[in-house]
Amino acid sequence: MRASCCAKVAAALCLSATLAAARAGAQAGVSALDPAFRLAAGGLALAGPVLDASSSPAAAWLLSEDLSLYALSESGTLAAKVDLSGGSPSEKPGAFLAVDPFGRVVVALGGARLTAYTRIGARAWQAPIEQVPGAAASFPPAFGSDGRAFALSGKSLACLNPSGLRLWSLPLPSPASCPPGVDGRGYPCVGLADGSLMLASPYGESLKTVALGSSPLLLYPLSFPSGASTVLPCLAAALSDGRLLLVGAEGDIKASYRSKAATLSLAWDGAVLYGLDASGEAYALSAGGRALWSVPTQCARGRLYLFAERLVAAGQGRAVSLSLSGEVFRELGIPGAAGTPAISPGGLAFSSGSDWVLAAYRFEKPLGPPRLPELPPYPELPDLVARTLQYDPMAADSDDQLKRLADIDKSLRSGTMGKGEPEAAAYCAAVATRALERNLSQAERRLGGNPLPRSRACYLLGDLGSPAYREPLFRVLEADEDPAVRAAACEALAGLGVDRDGRSMAAFLAAAARPVDERTALVIAAAIEGMALRSGIAPSEDGLRTLIKLTAKPYGQSVRNRASAALGRIAGSIK
Repeated sequence: MRASCCAKVAAALCLSATLAAARAGAQAGVSALDPAFRLAAGGLALAGPVLDASSSPAAAWLLSEDLSLYALSESGTLAAKVDLSGGSPSEKPGAFLAVDPFGRVVVALGGARLTAYTRIGARAWQAPIEQVPGAAASFPPAFGSDGRAFALSGKSLACLNPSGLRLWSLPLPSPASCPPGVDGRGYPCVGLADGSLMLASPYGESLKTVALGSSPLLLYPLSFPSGASTVLPCLAAALSDGRLLLVGAEGDIKASYRSKAATLSLAWDGAVLYGLDASGEAYALSAGGRALWSVPTQCARGRLYLFAERLVAAGQGRAVSLSLSGEVFRELGIPGAAGTPAISPGGLAFSSGSDWVLAAYRFEKPLGPPRLPELPPYPELPDLVARTLQYDPMAADSDDQLKRLADIDKSLRSGTMGKGEPEAAAYCAAVATRALERNLSQAERRLGGNPLPRSRACYLLGDLGSPAYREPLFRVLEADEDPAVRAAACEALAGLGVDRDGRSMAAFLAAAARPVDERTALVIAAAIEGMALRSGIAPSEDGLRTLIKLTAKPYGQSVRNRASAALGRIAGSIK
């Protein structure tokens, strides 16, 4: 199977010039015209290329007109090829690709659903959406602080958790005029065709609608260090009349700037806002809206990419790198280009061509990770334990807990969780960690220690889908005496499917080092394998060490076999 995959990669990639020669040309200040490497696609590009820079090497995603989805890495490897043509005849891909904070590409299929794929081509999740003919079909989602997606669905804004489960929907007072966005707090916002801006909470509450006088074309978050003054703006709104508004958290206008044409792309480094308007002029503004510089790039209707020391403007068949003070460093012309190139951290320009080829050009020196706004975490969960214990005499009763958990599950399955999410997550955390039993004696805890509510609460924390809800699951895995509850915590962590900070793998390693019972050990092995395959990223060192521990004594043969199989599947699927 691996030989077949390698053969396909070799057939698909056509090396037109060596990377060394291209790099030498770039270092001499002249961008190479010949591509460093190429990928033959199945037609013109329907969408992309878009960059996934969440792991190294970065990869460019492209959707071709034969409904094939490709991921081509900076190293020249075909990381994934997914055939999307197997849907019903009425389904056709939408016109966008979007990469989420976990490195998964989100694709629209016929306005009927969103599907997320990992770097290895595995489907991570799928979610239905509604489409209004002629409206919002091609608008990609925005992503919140914890990776939740805010997507347009019919005449509503829908929130999907990082596993694709709908948490809530909020009706729009007017059709959307641009993709949904988030502000510097990670709160969703939508530009409306009637010239207004709708601000909402991450939990589906409509906070305010602000009249702007012109329909927004682009919404972009402005994030500041923790504790920054509330007088600072947290959102940039580019309007169709050429104005760029810096908007505060309450919808108040902090500053205004007018560019030569409507701004179509923005980038933010924490202090300076960079813009590219439709005419191809790049500019920079201070956080207070003061113009710092502007320079023509000839990248009309293009896009900006911001790195540590470079700003790159990309337009159809063209890319220009600038210093952060507006000096032009390099220019690249791409003959036969069919779209706007995507600029990678390695200095490559990925461009789709009219010859059905995705080509990578060595354009700049390695640029380092892209600079993106850093969204702060959402507010911590409310502390409801003391209040519940004071006012609810049945707080520790397992039957009462199961009833409340069933209500939470009903809201979750119906997509109506909304503003009740923080309270629901806090209650699940309290039940899972036995915090509502703290006033009971040890004898009462032993007699009334029904594990079913704790297990159910763990599963619900996983179903809510936010990585921010993992802490109580870690505590359960560490301290709960019941194997069924520990297994539920492991399965809930696996259900999240993501572990960017490595904390889940560290918790698995700590558990395996004790060691744990056979049931928990089997679930840990399955969880690590499942998280790796669902995310498309190899486990951290802690995850691999955990599997290696499980392949040795004192664990029994069934555990050792399961851990060995997990290592083999991960090695065979993730290159």
